Amino acid sequence: MALFDGSLLISMHKEIGMSMKKLLVVALALVLFATPVALGGQVKAQDDFPTQRTITVTGYGVAYGAPDVVRVGLGVEAVNEDILTAVNDGSDRMNAVLQALQDAGVAAEDIRTEYYSIYQDYGYGTPMEGGEQPVPRYRVSTTVTVTVRDTDNVAELVSAAVAAGANIVNYVQFDISDRSALESEARNDAIADARSRADQIAATLGVTVGEPLRIVEGFNQYPMPEFFGGGGGAGAAGSVPPISQGQLSVSMAVTITYAVQ
Repeated sequence: MALFDGSLLISMHKEIGMSMKKLLVVALALVLFATPVALGGQVKAQDDFPTQRTITVTGYGVAYGAPDVVRVGLGVEAVNEDILTAVNDGSDRMNAVLQALQDAGVAAEDIRTEYYSIYQDYGYGTPMEGGEQPVPRYRVSTTVTVTVRDTDNVAELVSAAVAAGANIVNYVQFDISDRSALESEARNDAIADARSRADQIAATLGVTVGEPLRIVEGFNQYPMPEFFGGGGGAGAAGSVPPISQGQLSVSMAVTITYAVQ
């Protein structure tokens, strides 16, 4: 008996080839059958989740309140050709100013040194008679921030400081120690304003405002200092401009995206 039958091998090869062809035909039929179903399912999914329509608006709110604290920036500048004389003069005058502030009712813990400097001023651009350059001078500057809790006494306090030797008044800033209540009031007004704007737009377009989808708080604005200038020689009491506290405002903004029905 032959160990290797060539005709049998050829027959097996033909049968395997026919089987592979049948499998390919069946697989192709399944792909062609499944493709429309998949495409149909995809289109249906898109129809089930249409793009959501929205309106985005920004509302604004402002709340007003009376200040209950004042911060005053003031100080002394001493000038002399001798550095030690300038330092001593500045120190003596600043001590007199600090004493005047405390005599006016300001607590020691409400006075904070803000700035201290010593520098040599060569007086460039201001030649003396005969074309000679002026002798360099030393400038010693000291400024403090004073927290005043009696807002009705600010003008008198500044005048007392100037009379004691202060020749720098950088700012007088009224403030509210706790702004949280005003912030809440302004924020509520901003939210109501945003809804009013959204309703107006929706009514014009013939749609209805739905629930808020996204809320972003924008900004808050606080009062800026009132600047009165500074420098120069010490003045007498009454040389400081009148100071009026008025009212302060806190502004808020919110941007809200609403669903549209």
